[in-house]
Amino acid sequence: MPWKVTMKEELAAIDVSSIEELQRIKAEQDVILERLEKMEEKKESVSNEVYSRVHADYESRLKGLDEEAGPLKQQARLQYSELKVVLGTIDTALETAKMDREELQLRHDLGEFDDDAYAKHIKEHDGKVKGHQRDLGDGEGIRDRFLSAFHSEDELETGSETLPPAPPVEPKADDQPKTAKIKTIPAEPPAPANLDKTAAISLPTPEPEAPEQPDGATMILKWPKLLVHSDTGHAEEHAVVGVETVLGSGGDCGIVVEGKKVSAKHASIALGPTGHLIRDLGSQVGTLVNGVEVSERELANGDTIQLGEVKMTFTV
Repeated sequence: MPWKVTMKEELAAIDVSSIEELQRIKAEQDVILERLEKMEEKKESVSNEVYSRVHADYESRLKGLDEEAGPLKQQARLQYSELKVVLGTIDTALETAKMDREELQLRHDLGEFDDDAYAKHIKEHDGKVKGHQRDLGDGEGIRDRFLSAFHSEDELETGSETLPPAPPVEPKADDQPKTAKIKTIPAEPPAPANLDKTAAISLPTPEPEAPEQPDGATMILKWPKLLVHSDTGHAEEHAVVGVETVLGSGGDCGIVVEGKKVSAKHASIALGPTGHLIRDLGSQVGTLVNGVEVSERELANGDTIQLGEVKMTFTV
């Protein structure tokens, strides 16, 4: 079977069923974000209560849309990673065909082929080049469709970008109290007049007040760690700090993992509502947790993670 037919079949096998629904969700998100920006312009013309109510409604809608898009985005990322492999193969074949044509031209110029033989062969080579260019154009069209369903290419490839945050609700100046509240510290009561000046005075020590936490806030006491195991039995410790940490062999990863079959951006560990989640980022060999391949999973203390041939332990 000709090579270009195989590439057409590879492109046809890319599942694009998630794109249309993701485009709809993205369009709704963009509309809500635009309305939130307009709200900032009208902030001073409405009461703080009305502003907060509408703002909360829009934030709730954004959260719902983001949750709806989650599984679809994961499916799209997996298919996009397969598309990139096919595009790379097509691009390599196209460059090879161009060099073969250039070589044929040189051999003809050197007198190796007569005009009739050259005309026959050059037509065949031109056909290969045009075929690869058509396949490449088709593949790039599919790539553009995937990109149109995400807010950025980085979000599509790694998931490291999230939806632009909605503007925070801040009370208007008119809603602030007119007078500042002053916290006074009561003076110590005077000692009794007949108290022996040499006597020891024992006063109760006030307990420190706990800092107030905003509603729904989570206080993180410490960040989890990854123990990356080597062939010698030595484990290298890395702290998993921040909202999301990318793991892979690429130098720009949050934690660089060097080893066989580890992709440049292999997986990520992100802070979720109830703990840390590990996500595969379309790696070539997949991500294993306790020996089971996963696309996304919440991690527990002591879980064993495997990227390629490298194993590591997640500890809290």
